[in-house]
Amino acid sequence: MENNKKQKIETLNVQIQELNKEKESLQKTCTHISTIVKFENGTSRMKTYCEDCGKETGYPSKSQIDDFLK
Repeated sequence: MENNKKQKIETLNVQIQELNKEKESLQKTCTHISTIVKFENGTSRMKTYCEDCGKETGYPSKSQIDDFLK
């Protein structure tokens, strides 16, 4: 039973790694034209993210922060 669980976890880890590589590949080809402001996961820090692919693109400007907090 434990061996089966360990094998399942290993399989899931491989799938996650493959999906992350595919995600990175898609994000590399994105032009990041439109960005949105969101809080970084688990923090109160704001960052900008591409609206299309979700990649973190940097920190928002003062005007972006003001618009976000309205």
